[in-house]
Amino acid sequence: MLDQASKAWVLSALSGGTIVPILPSVELRLVFNPGVAFGIGADAGAPLVVGLIVLNAALLGWVCARVVRDDDLVGTALLAIAAGGGLGNLWDRIFRAGESPLTGRVVDFIAVDWFAIFNVADIFTTCGIALWALRTTLVTRPDRLAPATQVP
Repeated sequence: MLDQASKAWVLSALSGGTIVPILPSVELRLVFNPGVAFGIGADAGAPLVVGLIVLNAALLGWVCARVVRDDDLVGTALLAIAAGGGLGNLWDRIFRAGESPLTGRVVDFIAVDWFAIFNVADIFTTCGIALWALRTTLVTRPDRLAPATQVP
């Protein structure tokens, strides 16, 4: 919801080529990205979107399985945040399609000169997965501890 609201604002405020400086190397600038991160796969079209749908469906399935298993709530929430970001960009690819189905371009607008141009959905996806990985790596859960062995 936050992702689509920010994109709606950007489409109305920055459509005429307006650029809004935020910091010395950060600005708001509207671009339409046909690929994924850093424009990779820009020429793939619908097959790229089908792959992203399958990937997001698998992630959502995993989130649901974790809920049913009553798995770690924080980890599950982080994965759900990542899936929500993925859904935000899939929405663009499906509902902003012009020439043929599943060819919509993602609305990106946070431009960091030395890095990339991205959006709120990208932040959710990246931070959700990164924080889940960090939590999984650093947090020791009691059910993951090996049982103590007795020496005869």
